[in-house]
Amino acid sequence: MSKAKVTFFVPYHTGYAHAELIHSFASYTDVHLFIYKWNPARQRVTEYFSNENQIYCHEFTLNNLLLQINNEKHRKVVFLLTASTNYLFGQLQLRLFRLLQQYIPSIIDVYPIGHCMYGCQSCAYAYTHCLPITFTNYIRTKDNQITMEKDFEILICPSYSFQGAPFSFLSNPDIIQYLLTLKSSHAIKLHPLALETDRHPFLSLTDLEKEQVEKLNQSKNVLRNNHLSTLKLIEHARVIICDSNSSIPFEILYFQDKKHIFVYETENEYDEQDDRQKFFHKFQTVEQLNDLIDEYFHHQLECKTEHSHEFFLEKYDEPNGNEIEQLAEIRQWSNIDEENSLEELFDTDKIKQAIEEEFTSSLTPMTLYVLGDHTMSEVTEIFFKKNEELFDTMQNHVNEL
Repeated sequence: MSKAKVTFFVPYHTGYAHAELIHSFASYTDVHLFIYKWNPARQRVTEYFSNENQIYCHEFTLNNLLLQINNEKHRKVVFLLTASTNYLFGQLQLRLFRLLQQYIPSIIDVYPIGHCMYGCQSCAYAYTHCLPITFTNYIRTKDNQITMEKDFEILICPSYSFQGAPFSFLSNPDIIQYLLTLKSSHAIKLHPLALETDRHPFLSLTDLEKEQVEKLNQSKNVLRNNHLSTLKLIEHARVIICDSNSSIPFEILYFQDKKHIFVYETENEYDEQDDRQKFFHKFQTVEQLNDLIDEYFHHQLECKTEHSHEFFLEKYDEPNGNEIEQLAEIRQWSNIDEENSLEELFDTDKIKQAIEEEFTSSLTPMTLYVLGDHTMSEVTEIFFKKNEELFDTMQNHVNEL
């Protein structure tokens, strides 16, 4: 089967965080992004992909989805889900698109690709088939010349935390202050979510971490090219400072030039089963981080990554840039019977009724975000009114007693 017999649909809920994945899948065939209207990055994402080959942006609505499926004519559709199914949003997405699959035969798969690699607790490693899709676009564009904003030896890549689980060094003001005064050659690559501040409906930094991001943004060492591949930056760096609950420490293990990995890990986060840790230098305090940096520049620091590539290959195949083709074989996207690839009709009204029956009985803000018909302010207004009505009903019952 030629590539033209299948196309990818991606419901898109973030900013630049998934740009590399989208480029990877676009190397195989057309990718249609359906950007939620409540996504605060929707304009930036649309502009960024506007001149890219085989990538098309649409506003996420059920009508737009069904219209585009119909426009695909003889092509089969695969839904790719970048949201983690470890959390409610990803779980509800999976329910919605598998429901669509029941009514639309041209949807041949609904596949949660996640967004990270081994080590990120948000993603399910079991879904990966050991294919390093995160590296696909990096490998395919490895020889492309890019211009770095600045030269640096140390790359600082904070992740982010959740309320009640401050596991990122963004939640440690002392370390942020130390990094702001660091004299050594360094660059700071903020997590894409840090761009959204408090505007995303369910992916948001804590107030403390927002304060630290504001401080870091005053530094001349923060990289402003927010969609530059983190792997390109890692390739350039000699030392990477990052968080434990992240896939970045693992991604670094691919490189074979004896890099040093400084990983922030709190006592509450320590996991003796973490098989990555033998490659890391860990720190919890400013003093520990400062000592590591001093030892590095005085050539006294042990290199722990000499055999890290072998460990990388225990978890994933060697990246070769053809991971999407391999995934298509594994998921049988490339084994479509062309004799049964005729245009198939579906009943739009019946589909909408099925969705309503499936989701309205348990309508929550997250359900509305998944269904995509409302902006964030509209969702808030709907549930404010709903709670008011519930309170009024309860009050009336009390008055009747």
